[in-house]
Amino acid sequence: MAYKVLIIGGSRQSSRLAGILKAEGYTDVTIAQDCSSAVETARSLTPDAILMDVTLPCDDSFSIAEKLMAERPVPIIMHSTHSQIDMVMKAETIGVSAHLFRPITRESLLGAIELGISRFRQCQLLRAEVGECREALRIRKLVERAKGILMKRSSLSEEQAFLRLQKLARDKNVKMEKVAESIITADEII
Repeated sequence: MAYKVLIIGGSRQSSRLAGILKAEGYTDVTIAQDCSSAVETARSLTPDAILMDVTLPCDDSFSIAEKLMAERPVPIIMHSTHSQIDMVMKAETIGVSAHLFRPITRESLLGAIELGISRFRQCQLLRAEVGECREALRIRKLVERAKGILMKRSSLSEEQAFLRLQKLARDKNVKMEKVAESIITADEII
């Protein structure tokens, strides 16, 4: 599948990578050769993937990658020489999706793009799932706290307190979370 790709890096290597991608049917390949235009180009282009040289001539590639990820998360595939293994480890911590070592072949480039996009999508799904779990836990804590208040104030069992919360939510046609928040607020006032 042909993706919209932004290449950030020196002109010689970037032109070579762009040539490989265009030969493979990628019609939307843009090169940003200087760091000052890289972030702005990414904003306006909204690429499906970004290929970035670890050793950019003008700036710290990691700070640019962090800016890009903060503004609009996107799969970033970095490339470097084998001797820059410490850079690979640093790239991992900021969310880079894949890494290529030079010399870059057609097969490794195409594979890294597919892997990077796939890994990025998996990470995005996991982030969404973690967010949903955190929200469910937050609500659960509210309900548990409200149950505790009902149990204490009304001398109810845990099951009875839960059933009362459910009934109040049903009767008022609101979520249990809202009922729990109301009970907690009322308890804090009293």
